[in-house]
Amino acid sequence: MLMRTKSGDDIQTLTSLGLTAQQSEIYLTLSKMEKATIKTISSILKIDRANVYRTIKQLREFALVEEFLTYPITFKALPVNEGVMLLFDRKKREYDEIEAKAKELAERHRQNSNVTVTEEESQFALVPGGKLTYRVLFELMGSSERTHEGIIYCKHLEQDTDFFVNLFRKLSLKGVKLRLVIFLQKEEKLPTEIEVFRNCEQIEIRKTGIVPRTTFSIWDGKKAFLTTAPTIFKPMCSGLLMANSALVGLIRDYFEIVWQHSEPMFT
Repeated sequence: MLMRTKSGDDIQTLTSLGLTAQQSEIYLTLSKMEKATIKTISSILKIDRANVYRTIKQLREFALVEEFLTYPITFKALPVNEGVMLLFDRKKREYDEIEAKAKELAERHRQNSNVTVTEEESQFALVPGGKLTYRVLFELMGSSERTHEGIIYCKHLEQDTDFFVNLFRKLSLKGVKLRLVIFLQKEEKLPTEIEVFRNCEQIEIRKTGIVPRTTFSIWDGKKAFLTTAPTIFKPMCSGLLMANSALVGLIRDYFEIVWQHSEPMFT
């Protein structure tokens, strides 16, 4: 007997790719059957037929469900492995469009930027905490071309999961190699949303139980953002943004030491 899907991880993955929770649940349920009617799906999931019909119609628009003109009408789901790639490609196209618009917007407002760090202007900039730190980090991390490395508290990932998921996805789509060391206390676990990157070749995550002296990010081995007062409860505090090869090199050496003494997160 088919049972209502309980896979929170699968539903979370599909919602991150653009489906709603109900769309994900109905799609996963239908994928386990050869074909099914609205009545059958409604009975299995305990969802009223009107909602099932509306959701099936939406899934057809995503090209995830095929309709058969039988009596009564039956539906068949696209295999999940194919459906996931279809949604991923759709999401990537959306991201590419957003990225193009964002770059055009950034170029038009370049003269009004509050924080710009270039070799010609300055090698150092003190960035205040809060939203400005988010903006600066996202822009600079997104500008990475080859590598991104950093040390972070697990609590930071929990408090700002959406920010980091979007960032990791952006880096992986660009082919940037990400190495991240996460400080985990004994009772802490990695947020479920981050688990979707388990099999991503570009992303390697390790864990440590040793409290880091500071948290930081390094881009392409050339620039770094170093927090000035890292605490578990205030992840986006002020920090020093630098583009100095000597200091960035020292920070990277420290990262390599921590990396070698950390443990793989996914085994």
